Amino acid sequence: MEYLEIPRAGLRVSRIALGTVEFGMEYGLCAPGKINRPQAAEAEAILGTALEHGITLLDTAPAYGESEIFLGKALQGLGQPEVHIATKIGPFGEDAIRADAVRQSLERSLRNLGRERLDLVQIHNATASQLFNSPLLEILAQAREQGTIGAVGASVYGEEAALAALNHPDIATLQIAYNLLDQRMADRVLPAAKTRGIAVLGRSVFLKGALTSRRRYLPERLNKLKEHAETAANWAEHHALTLPEAALRFCLAEEAPGSVLIGVSSLPELQAALAVAGRGPLSAEQHAEAAGLAVAEEEIIDPRFWGING
Repeated sequence: MEYLEIPRAGLRVSRIALGTVEFGMEYGLCAPGKINRPQAAEAEAILGTALEHGITLLDTAPAYGESEIFLGKALQGLGQPEVHIATKIGPFGEDAIRADAVRQSLERSLRNLGRERLDLVQIHNATASQLFNSPLLEILAQAREQGTIGAVGASVYGEEAALAALNHPDIATLQIAYNLLDQRMADRVLPAAKTRGIAVLGRSVFLKGALTSRRRYLPERLNKLKEHAETAANWAEHHALTLPEAALRFCLAEEAPGSVLIGVSSLPELQAALAVAGRGPLSAEQHAEAAGLAVAEEEIIDPRFWGING
């Protein structure tokens, strides 16, 4: 397992991080009549195996159903191993942000996770307005001074919010969507983050399952997405790769986000992802070719427009 530093947070974390939304709620594509959320025993096996293989960063959120509660209990059962948890606050939408609501959310996350301090708190679906025209960062700075939280990050949609986060002095990490089809952050955001010394966490590596065999379950209204996914699968096959392997190794390139969040629904899925990660990034030539798979239309590559659970 590779590790990297998050300079503004004072953390050293694994290059592969475990996303845990699947532990708390139904999420992503699945066969009709089936569910993706693993049973508790399976989720515990996933978590334990991830830790055994050197994963030291877990991503969660209050908005992920019972994810925080599950992690708190499971980590206690594992003897509270040394691992960093990145949780979130919000999303707030267009509502006015109240200091008491923020503090209550932080206190609830501390209880759920069984922690005395939250390593990293990310603003969920952060906007430029929330970052610069609301009291949110000031409230979180007070929590940091009191020792309740360690560092503040922003999880965003879109380039405008990403660049705004990079320009805020209190932001230590930036979480973005980045994958074979959604490469919108490659031109401006990733280079800017590197220049500013802000660690980037990449989510949506498998695009909610669209970049795996589960793409066959995409509904008819998402046929354009399915066509792009099939094009990517054909490209991967040409290079003797499976689509999930190409998707993950694309995100491990030097030009890609520093830490890559993977979400899985079963232990075999985790084991397969760890094996793929061990092969390292795509070659420079393959990565350059993969740039041609990028899709510009937001309604195709942004799951918020799909009308699918989670």
